[in-house]
Amino acid sequence: MDTIIFLLILATAWAVHRNWTRYAVLGLWFASLVASLLLFDHHVTSSLNLEW
Repeated sequence: MDTIIFLLILATAWAVHRNWTRYAVLGLWFASLVASLLLFDHHVTSSLNLEW
């Protein structure tokens, strides 16, 4: 999942560099944001199962 997020962010930067349309850049940025938030939610809500 981390690799997918990194590739989405890299694709967004590449799209900005290549002067893609505003909607393409925003679409890639939004997809990166959603993927990052889903990964964050997964890590926040998972239990650690620690035993002291």
